[in-house]
Amino acid sequence: MTLISERAAATDRLVDHEKGLISRAIFSDPEIYKLEQERIFARAWLFMCHESQIPKPGDFFQTYLGEAKVLVTRTKAGGVGVLINTCMHRGNTVCKADSGNASSFMCSYHGWTYNLEGKLVGVPGQKELYAGGIDKNAFSLRTAARVASYRGFVFATLDPEAPDLEEYLGAQGRYIIDTFANLGDMAVTPGIIKHRMKCNWKVPVENDQDYYHPGITHASYLEALGSSFEEANNAFWGNAGKVILGEYGHVADTQPGYDHSTIFPHMTLLTTSLNILEIRHPKGPMETENWYFCFHDKNASEEARQAARMTQLRRVGPAGLVEQDDGENFELSTSGSGIAAVRDAPLNYAQGLHAGEVVFDPDLGFPVLQSPYTTEAYARWSRRAWVDWIEAEDWTALKRNHAKFGEE
Repeated sequence: MTLISERAAATDRLVDHEKGLISRAIFSDPEIYKLEQERIFARAWLFMCHESQIPKPGDFFQTYLGEAKVLVTRTKAGGVGVLINTCMHRGNTVCKADSGNASSFMCSYHGWTYNLEGKLVGVPGQKELYAGGIDKNAFSLRTAARVASYRGFVFATLDPEAPDLEEYLGAQGRYIIDTFANLGDMAVTPGIIKHRMKCNWKVPVENDQDYYHPGITHASYLEALGSSFEEANNAFWGNAGKVILGEYGHVADTQPGYDHSTIFPHMTLLTTSLNILEIRHPKGPMETENWYFCFHDKNASEEARQAARMTQLRRVGPAGLVEQDDGENFELSTSGSGIAAVRDAPLNYAQGLHAGEVVFDPDLGFPVLQSPYTTEAYARWSRRAWVDWIEAEDWTALKRNHAKFGEE
């Protein structure tokens, strides 16, 4: 048995869904991180960009597919390609620009050149230096196994056996994206906000649905808005909402006025009044690169768009009032998960355990958890889905064995 399979077989000791107890190791162990890259990020459909970012042939946007740098391109035929951004000659990064428009991509090391589909089209000195020539098809850029778009949101996967994107999203995931897309003729505002934190990628993803922390963590921000400690906590803790628990780990914790949703594993949509899409790119077990895509309605007035932009910057910008508070918690929570003295002490995810009622929502068309108070059901569901992904050796096993809310 390999180390990877040993770790996968030990998930019952890492996540106790019934008791709401989670091992600290999943936020700090390097071997578990490697397993996540193999079992989750190499198989899941991952968000690449919004189609508004690559409207014309030749447009490209650089992002990550798991740990791999990739170029999302609009081809001459109008399709979308996802190219692994590493030269097939010496492994150099082919394109270093974050975005732009190009007819081809030339590696700065030896000049090997690739077209928008990733095909090798130019090799300096090919006739003189390579006896018999080069099989250009064999040395074209590697590409994502599958690329698809839903409501303008482009996704890709490295696994050719992955289900179709809409099946992967399921009714719950499609609802999450539909809710965001239906806000208007949405487009990404140029300029992605990026910063790194010394935290595990799962910590900020979980936090986006956490209504337990705002009254404490963001007390000064809420006070500046005129909310007292009691008012803030009453609003977040006692505000009944629907918890949407979808297949493969998609979740949404919706309270009146606050719609925060996650497409597993690392894409979060902040809908109400913010219109922000967040991606938490893993950079090791204890480091994450956070990306924030700020959206606007193309039909809104310039005044309305500017007001929305300022709201977004106050939330997640370099001098933002919210994400700065969260960042300290993220880093200290992650470092606290790697301390040897408490390695065997599980984390408590039991808030709202066995509380709430499973009801079928006729408007949504699927069951939801109706809870009278804030709950950590979303986090327990995410960790349960995480176990499903880690234990499954392939997509056949994952489709057969993953949990489905309301069918337990």
